[in-house]
Amino acid sequence: MSDNSEHIFANRQTLIVSMAEIKQLMSMEECIELQRKVFVAHVQGGAQNAPNTWLRLIGQNKWMKLLAGYVGDVDTMGVKVLARFPENPSGMNIGSLVTLFDGSDGFPMAIMDGVYFTAIRTAAGGGLSALYCARKDATSVGIVGSGVQARYNLIAMKQLVPQLSDARVYSRSKERRESFAEKMHEETGIRLVAVETAEEAVEGMEIILMATNSPQPVLFREMVAPGVHIAAMGIKTEIEPSVFKGARVIGDGKQVTMEDGKFSVGFQTGVLSVSDLVGEEIVEIGDVILEKAQGRLSDADVTIFDSSGLAVQDVICAHHCYQKAKELGMGTWVDIGLGELP
Repeated sequence: MSDNSEHIFANRQTLIVSMAEIKQLMSMEECIELQRKVFVAHVQGGAQNAPNTWLRLIGQNKWMKLLAGYVGDVDTMGVKVLARFPENPSGMNIGSLVTLFDGSDGFPMAIMDGVYFTAIRTAAGGGLSALYCARKDATSVGIVGSGVQARYNLIAMKQLVPQLSDARVYSRSKERRESFAEKMHEETGIRLVAVETAEEAVEGMEIILMATNSPQPVLFREMVAPGVHIAAMGIKTEIEPSVFKGARVIGDGKQVTMEDGKFSVGFQTGVLSVSDLVGEEIVEIGDVILEKAQGRLSDADVTIFDSSGLAVQDVICAHHCYQKAKELGMGTWVDIGLGELP
């Protein structure tokens, strides 16, 4: 490039979008449809993901996770970075940003809050798993965890499985689980009871929602009855590996399930193999949505949605919010100086 050539990024600005604005730009209903669309695109080859990457600080209970992906339908690339500091106050331990890049030339189109995206798009996936993989007559859900994921997953499940009427919730904090039960009853109309153990929470329930960051297993094989659907939305280690044996496992992606999912905990240590699963395979949720695969083969199957998280789930949400923010004049435009040569 000669010195007198204008840089292709000259006079272009990047849109900064806050969490408060994103909450106005995307509803749960919209997010569910975006997730349905991107799960399908993923199995059809229209969306690509890099392997999830972790930075775990040696000797410290802190980590950073990086997810990068591309959605061809909107020709947009993106990366999400999450930093988790578990010693922070409850509910304040995740920091996250999503950056969108123009798929035609790499210009950074937007920088957005990633905390809300993580909450709502993960929950939309959990809700879709209940719709497609739980028994059609399911009316009850046992919840382990009382934080953000528990809340949004229950909202998504109620929207997609409207007959849900009863739930129990357990978390270590009596105050938090009782507050969750009261607030979520008001928000969803579901009858919620706070209980004192994880066993009580899941006993007799047709759907189990695992929404805890527990570093130790809290769900064991003897707690899981035939026909149950498990939405495994927690950190990674909350399910004892033997729960997967004889189960039908549905992942957001096959590779990420084996490398970074709850199944991977037992798979990578040799305790589990794909041959242990119903059908001797990991099914992708996109194929279930397309009816190319079955979410469950019988009413007696234990089905597990192993949510690891795909970058394209964030990219498609961020692109939606970017376009809508431009239309509504929301967000803050910033020239970060990329129109100058280094």
